[in-house]
Amino acid sequence: LILSRLISFHDSKTCEEAKRRFYLHKHGKQMLPADLRMACYRAVLQEADEKVYEEMLNLYRSTDLHEEKDRISRALGSISDVQLLQKVIQFAMSDEVRAQDSVFVIASVAINPAGRDLSWAFFKENWKILLNQYSGGFLLTRLVKHLTENFATEDKAIEIENFFKEHEFPGAERTVQQS
Repeated sequence: LILSRLISFHDSKTCEEAKRRFYLHKHGKQMLPADLRMACYRAVLQEADEKVYEEMLNLYRSTDLHEEKDRISRALGSISDVQLLQKVIQFAMSDEVRAQDSVFVIASVAINPAGRDLSWAFFKENWKILLNQYSGGFLLTRLVKHLTENFATEDKAIEIENFFKEHEFPGAERTVQQS
């Protein structure tokens, strides 16, 4: 948890060490313990370019372990580049990601300040698809929570409130009010 927080705050020593360990692991030189992988993936992805993004997708595609796919796909939301974050959202909605996992990938983009507006815009454009796919379950409320809770302006609060007044999301009313 501490390492993850240091990486989130871009602590240079922690990020460099995490990247070093990731590449040792990737090249088979040193096993990276499972509980450190998410932090290391995020350190690598924060400043990712297209090449690093594709590298991580290849790791995702090459593993059979669901836990590892989960760590990688959720870490993709750490990317700073908005164009790559758009690709992350497209990836989340693709057949490569299980429907029940796509919510958490999109949420990882929404939690990222660089992806907050992007993920909200995606949600507004695709609300019918998301509502049909996740209605009646906790996944929809979890997605709504992550998409809306980190905005901090009155204008955005009004926009979100109005959106949910115009579009009914059964079961998500309380989440919207809390956000």
